[in-house]
Amino acid sequence: MEDGDNYSSLQEFSEEPATGGNRLIVQHADGLKRCLQCRSLAARLMAVGLLLSLCTNVVLIVLWVDALQRVASSDSSLRLKVNLVQKRYVQLCEDYAALGQSCSRTAVQPCAECPAGWRQLSDQCYYFSSDKLDWLRSKASCEEMGGHLTILHSMEQHDAVEEEAKRIGGFDFHYWIGLSDTGKEGDWRWVDNTILQHKYWDEHSSEPDDHQSGGEHGEDCATLNSQSKTWFDVPCDFLYKRICQMGAVQLH
Repeated sequence: MEDGDNYSSLQEFSEEPATGGNRLIVQHADGLKRCLQCRSLAARLMAVGLLLSLCTNVVLIVLWVDALQRVASSDSSLRLKVNLVQKRYVQLCEDYAALGQSCSRTAVQPCAECPAGWRQLSDQCYYFSSDKLDWLRSKASCEEMGGHLTILHSMEQHDAVEEEAKRIGGFDFHYWIGLSDTGKEGDWRWVDNTILQHKYWDEHSSEPDDHQSGGEHGEDCATLNSQSKTWFDVPCDFLYKRICQMGAVQLH
């Protein structure tokens, strides 16, 4: 009987720790499983985020390429239209001249590369006005004539225009050109929005000086002085003659 009691006590002593150990093992396994599940969820969320970022970038690239293609297509279309208009103009001139020779005794003016009243210098046509307007109305007037206020990118072009202005201007030697800093003070740009590179400001007068005699807006528009062969910044509401410009039409 004593041996039986000892056996029962021994069994109870040996089983009790085993049961507690199993609980620890199960709890540790559950914690490890939850950790793995959390890591798996984090990895999935990260993968989804990367996928969304990749898709967003792909969409942006596609939109950017499409925009570039539209700009290129628009530019090509514009060049094509200009070429077609030029060809039609040349053909019209030829037909007009032939009509005058065959059907009329009245002398027919031959077609020219520049409109009547404009002067050709190299491959450009220039109109030197006799009336005076402020800068904005001068700009609008040139555009209504199919051109723009003159843009002087090179020294050769500047010197040629200046000599012609001096020759025909007489004592009235100030002309508006297509240069201003009305958008941002000190940022001088041509009317086609190109940045000023070759500068011919009058150094003796420290131009451009944005002199406050021009009022609160200062002096934001440029004139060509054909006597000094330089530029001056003046108030845009002053009245001066203007120089308009357009490309000459190549007839041959």
